[in-house]
Amino acid sequence: QCLGVYKHRYMLPHSLSHAFDHAQLPALAVPETLSCASSPEWARYYEIVRASVAQNMFPEEPHAESAQILTSWVSRGGSSTEVLADFARTVQGSFGATLKNCLPGLVTALQVLSFHESGMARRKILAMAEDLLYFGSTDALSSSPWPARRADILSNLLVTLPVPGTAEPWRTFRHRTVRPSLLPFVWPQTLPRATGEHPHSSGKPHRFRLWLTDQHSVLSGEIAYIFSHRLGHGFNVRVDRQSVSLYCRYHSVCFSDGRVAHLLRHPRIYEMRPGAGFLDGFEQVERVSRDIGRLAREFHHLFRSPLRTVDAFMCSIPIIWCNLYSHFRKPILGVMDQPIFLFVPPTLRPTWLNQFRLLVQDPKNLFVCHTAFLHEQVYWQTGLRLPFVRYLAAKTSRWSWGPSGEAAQRVLVLQQLPHRPHFLHLLRRFHSINPEFAPRMNFVSLEEVPAWRKTRRDRYQQLARHRSAIVFPYDVHFMKLLELYSMGIPLFLPADFYMWAFSWTIADPAAMEDSLALNSANNASDRSGSWTHPFPPHCATDGLRHLDPQACFYWASYSDIARLPHMKYFESLAELLVLLHRASDEDLYQTSQA
Repeated sequence: QCLGVYKHRYMLPHSLSHAFDHAQLPALAVPETLSCASSPEWARYYEIVRASVAQNMFPEEPHAESAQILTSWVSRGGSSTEVLADFARTVQGSFGATLKNCLPGLVTALQVLSFHESGMARRKILAMAEDLLYFGSTDALSSSPWPARRADILSNLLVTLPVPGTAEPWRTFRHRTVRPSLLPFVWPQTLPRATGEHPHSSGKPHRFRLWLTDQHSVLSGEIAYIFSHRLGHGFNVRVDRQSVSLYCRYHSVCFSDGRVAHLLRHPRIYEMRPGAGFLDGFEQVERVSRDIGRLAREFHHLFRSPLRTVDAFMCSIPIIWCNLYSHFRKPILGVMDQPIFLFVPPTLRPTWLNQFRLLVQDPKNLFVCHTAFLHEQVYWQTGLRLPFVRYLAAKTSRWSWGPSGEAAQRVLVLQQLPHRPHFLHLLRRFHSINPEFAPRMNFVSLEEVPAWRKTRRDRYQQLARHRSAIVFPYDVHFMKLLELYSMGIPLFLPADFYMWAFSWTIADPAAMEDSLALNSANNASDRSGSWTHPFPPHCATDGLRHLDPQACFYWASYSDIARLPHMKYFESLAELLVLLHRASDEDLYQTSQA
């Protein structure tokens, strides 16, 4: 305890499932930030809590001691802001930093106290605990010896209020292994063949011209590369790259015609509304959506002549921009990885839903989803079964994993949550105080890779030289994961990834409309089929502030994070360190080849 660590055999609390054999885990030291063992007050409270866990009494007990802990904290003028700042300071600062508050201990005390309350009183206490787990960015409880878990807190916070005067049960969420959906990665597996003259029958390459415009270029970059490099010698392909995305230079699809940028209000579309909440302040993008009818007429007037030889138009993010091509009477390729109402003001959604259905049902058009999850979501919202094809990261698959140089002993850590979490710093803490595990290994973020930080052309090639990568996903459809996967880099992910992976637009209920869902129970008369799932296809509250663990766990099986084979999963940072230590060069090679 004098060293600020707590030495113990790392065993998960009773509320977690044992997907791994934890009895075989060696004893690991836990950083002071997660154990709080150097504080006599917190060390005493922890021993009492541990005894209640051993007696199968947690979270009912220890009630009196938890009340005393909270009273002491409040009397010192404690606040969630102070605790969060203290947690960040001790995680990111020097090892000599003194811990003033114990975040996992406070959350544990709050969970115990909430057990003895019901109704609004219980929810007020649980909301205090959630404040300490700020958007999940400080949720490292699974790596702490304390038994509190965010999934239990949310399971009791987000339920409907009980009838006044009735007892409210305590709900416990049991973590278990996510079983991937057995849906294929490509559906349907047989598509109708194109009619007409075969490109080789005339002896000349078949000319094909594709035009693309979008607000986010990750999908158009992939399609442009596939059409330009993968169609074979029988095609002479021209791709008109007119993306107004901030990221277009990374995907080689930036606009060259200033009229496109002017029409779509670039760069004003990236201005945020003052005081806006998370992901809901792009008012200029929404203005483009409101004006899309007029913009489509202007677009046709400007480009009718130069685009008469275009064979197909592509649209992706936001998908409502497909309407930009409505006057050309040419095939439209809609590639989707986001909800159909992304950046669509609520007042326009009924109209856009009808327009979208007509576009999809037009036989000359093709709309596809990139994930099984979005496929189900679109079916729920529109009643239409769209084909889905997995995002291949074809451009990055040119490079293959091969550890070399200094990077051969480095492990990449991806933690691109909207609210920066502390996983990398905590992992470094675990590593530093357990030097016998992977002593030569170093953990680095993407920003610490010079080629990535400087956006060099060889940045992906440099990433492929690292020993492995740890991914804390923030989305169901996570491009960086798929890019690293395409290069064969051995990947490690948290087993409870669903507690973070629904923190972006694809799972945001604000980008969907329950009242317009054509496959919801509320609109049974409009259904083109039956909705067999127990939840609507989202699991976050508005603003993505909270997650429903049961719903997120269910939908996690439809994410490629669970469906892609040959990835390793860990239940704690301690277990991750052991897995990395035990993974031999041959083990990693076999994983990469698979």
